[in-house]
Amino acid sequence: MDNELKIFLQSFKELENLFQVLPISEAQIQQLKSRLSGILKNAKNLALYDSITHALNARAGKWLVPADQVKGLAKIDIYDLRQANRVYGALVVDAELHRLAYQFMSIFTMDKGDFVRRNPGSDEFRIFSTTKSPQELKFLLSKLYINQERDTLLTWDYGTGMTETEAENELQKQRKSFRPIVLRQTILESHSEIPRRIAENNSYQSWNEFNMPYEELKDKIYKLDLPATLEQQIVEQVSITKSIVENIVTREPLTSLLNGLGAIWYLEDARIQAVALTDMLNMHEGNSRFGVAAIDQDLKRFSNLLLKHFPKYEGYLLFRSERAGDEFKIISTERSASELRDRIHAVWQADLHQGLLAWNYGVGLNDSEAHVDLYRNRIKETEVMEVSNLNGKSTFIIVRPENEDYSRLFELSEETARIADGTPIIDLHLTVQAIRNVEDFAALKKRLEEYALNLRPFEIKVSNIARMNVNNQQGRLWLLAERNPILEKMYNDLSAIACEMGYDSYPYKSENWLPHIKIVELPEDKSTRIKDPTFGAKGEVTFTVRRFEWTVQREPERWEMLEQFQIPE
Repeated sequence: MDNELKIFLQSFKELENLFQVLPISEAQIQQLKSRLSGILKNAKNLALYDSITHALNARAGKWLVPADQVKGLAKIDIYDLRQANRVYGALVVDAELHRLAYQFMSIFTMDKGDFVRRNPGSDEFRIFSTTKSPQELKFLLSKLYINQERDTLLTWDYGTGMTETEAENELQKQRKSFRPIVLRQTILESHSEIPRRIAENNSYQSWNEFNMPYEELKDKIYKLDLPATLEQQIVEQVSITKSIVENIVTREPLTSLLNGLGAIWYLEDARIQAVALTDMLNMHEGNSRFGVAAIDQDLKRFSNLLLKHFPKYEGYLLFRSERAGDEFKIISTERSASELRDRIHAVWQADLHQGLLAWNYGVGLNDSEAHVDLYRNRIKETEVMEVSNLNGKSTFIIVRPENEDYSRLFELSEETARIADGTPIIDLHLTVQAIRNVEDFAALKKRLEEYALNLRPFEIKVSNIARMNVNNQQGRLWLLAERNPILEKMYNDLSAIACEMGYDSYPYKSENWLPHIKIVELPEDKSTRIKDPTFGAKGEVTFTVRRFEWTVQREPERWEMLEQFQIPE
């Protein structure tokens, strides 16, 4: 059972057990239990349902969906939700999201073993079914898909499969067939999806509406004339239960930052001294490059960074947008805008190139000022990046695990980092070959496109963990990959392409190559403490390669993607 769910249910169970042994009549016990049942029902609704669409949220995916019983799943992705927010406005889009979710939930119902889920701040829905195969899900979704232009302002694509990877691949095939590529621009209007106030949306429960049932339950207990000690014990348990529920329902499941409900409850009477807004750069492109699972880990990494540097006890409230999952807000209730700006600039500077997604920030006395500042900073950063991009000539060909494969490997990375007192690597990938001193990027791209057409998807197996140290640099742990014939041929083929074009590749022969995925960075002063080269050896993990990536090195620890090459099925 999910630990959060266990704590949630246990708090109500303890109250129920206390009621059961009270020195009162059975009728009075039942009255207390009835009130508690109503509170539990409301608490579950707040915890499990997305407030905008009323579909299940990501937490419900962990609480309700029996993973071992899922027969098929579907991914639905809205085409350019950000553009829709700009054209129609956030509130109109909210209504359309609600209507679209209702369409899905009308067809895929929980009583038939289907679960329709939306992540807060996401343009994706997921459908998990314990009774329907991917083909059956596809048949039902195809009817909605045909009529979507007539029925909704929001256009969407879908894919079905037995796994997240299969569903994502099907979705991308459909999108490439029917949609043009989205070219994103840095414009002020594209960074305004965290609402200044969510009060205009009456689907949110007010603080008084949430709090009243608990107070009424306390009043009911006071009227029972219980012994003082027993009365205090029960009233305290009611307060503990309310606190647990409040903590869960005001935080979105992925990042644990405050959600829209938290904005309603905690900003109503807050004295706001300053506002900071942050925005991830190119999150959609990041999802395509690294995979949704990896980007989710990066968002969690980023939210933990904010929680560390902007703690609640110093007067900061942290929010993640329910309309755009790559936007965050920091509210300062005690410190000035200049103090907030100095602090977030220091955090931003220290975090450069640490995550998969770069981010920018803006600070002001209110949301509008912060948006303008964010826009200026983003334009400035774009100009700096364009200048730095002129020098890169060292490129690398990499492959990476995706979706479920990524999740399994990242869990291993986290576990190993914890044991070794290191830092888990989020950008999990295997570098196949280097192509250095590139002059004609267009010609090399054409050669790589031609080469990709001759490949077919293949598997890579990884197992033992080895420690690697180079010239007293920061230590790292590698997950060693099996050098199979396909992988070794790819290494040699790419080396041959580099040689033919007059460029340099890795200087060693393929039989001396150690294919690996870097999974943990170690502090320099602790890197030598792990003596065993097979430290942390685990069972074999296999992932399928369906595309390779061409990256360019801009700085000592900074690589950017130039192109992705899909491998034909």
